[in-house]
Amino acid sequence: MPISSNVTAVEQVLKLLYKKGVPNLSYNKQALLSKIPVVSDFTGEKKVLALQTTNPQGFGSSFDRAYAHKDSAESYKRFELFRVQHYGFAQVAGEVMRTAVDPGSLVNVWRNRTESVVRGMQNSAGRLIYGSGTGRIGAVSALGTASTTITLSNSADVANFEAGMYIVLYSAESFAGQYIDLSSGALTNTFSATNMVRQITAVNRDLATGSATLTLASAATWPAGAIITRDGDGIVPDGTATSYDTNARSPAGIKQWIAGGLIGSQPFGDTLFGLNRASDKVRLGGSVINAAGKNMVEALQDLEANILFQGMGYPTAIAANTLDIATLKKSALSDVIRIPAQDPKQNLNFQSVVFLGQNGAIPFIEDPFCPRGEAYMLNLPSWSISTAPGGMFQLVDWDGVNFLRLMDSDDYQARFASYYQIGCDNPGSNGYLYGWGS
Repeated sequence: MPISSNVTAVEQVLKLLYKKGVPNLSYNKQALLSKIPVVSDFTGEKKVLALQTTNPQGFGSSFDRAYAHKDSAESYKRFELFRVQHYGFAQVAGEVMRTAVDPGSLVNVWRNRTESVVRGMQNSAGRLIYGSGTGRIGAVSALGTASTTITLSNSADVANFEAGMYIVLYSAESFAGQYIDLSSGALTNTFSATNMVRQITAVNRDLATGSATLTLASAATWPAGAIITRDGDGIVPDGTATSYDTNARSPAGIKQWIAGGLIGSQPFGDTLFGLNRASDKVRLGGSVINAAGKNMVEALQDLEANILFQGMGYPTAIAANTLDIATLKKSALSDVIRIPAQDPKQNLNFQSVVFLGQNGAIPFIEDPFCPRGEAYMLNLPSWSISTAPGGMFQLVDWDGVNFLRLMDSDDYQARFASYYQIGCDNPGSNGYLYGWGS
């Protein structure tokens, strides 16, 4: 008589089949960061970016009056860049290093761990390149007493957050920002990991269903009625400075460099890298336009005209959030066109979008890390990322040792570091829109 063997009867001998490899679902492109050249020559204490802002004024139709100003000279200015430091650590147990390899693992865990740390550092730099130097990557819209849920003011900022990330809240964006004590609701300059640091355990990225939210591992426990978390209060990754000085740990992002008429107000102030820019905010800080209420294309036209009017250069790219570009694509206006292109890897046609500027087509850089409602019209050749010799993301192996064996455990550790700063030697050829599309 035949014996029937169902799945339950033979499950102990059935194999578990896995697709080879494990896809990394985190962001794998840093659109603007990848467009800016890296110069690995930053040795010494500071790096000087010098520029000329005026010509001598000893000229005129009257010989006598022109001669009277013969001693006038051209004006030179200089930014004195200092480096910031960012670090990354990869650590696994010795047994894992030996056993979590093919064929016993879907991935080589040690290799994947180190590569993932570098990708995380790249994503962090890709976010901070749009910043104001404060380290802010988002803002709070709501967080109540005894709540574990943060609602973000700008839902698109959810691209800056990951489950497992540690964050700190601080008062509205300013280089004099104060930490928020989540146990009392007080603002303070004194840091406490227990009262201020919270880990994100879940991220709601579904913008179609409403506001983006972050779920915290433990609640804010300030007393009822405490004045705290006003709309606009900032969120920074733990370990990122909230003040801009020679000990800052956040690079000066393009919002810091291209502040234009906002120079002198918070969070920008008058001085950047030792140079007071109040004497000529446009040549030393670019053009800035409030685009709220304006047609998106017309706002771009106004900004480009302002930049070209200065005569110091012309924009070569426009960086904007992916969602804002999608809104622009829906427009039938003739000044934004779609260009068919070919992807040789996929054998598929797709369309890119360019802005028809006065000097020709200006391509868009679609970047989820760019804050929504902002657009940066950039002269890319004027920008650079200056790093210490060795590149932007370096394995700390100066002594020839690629990884460390920890003395108090069976763990192995690799360390990575970035020593860099973002610089611009012609700020006046760049521009910035805020309130774009609102």
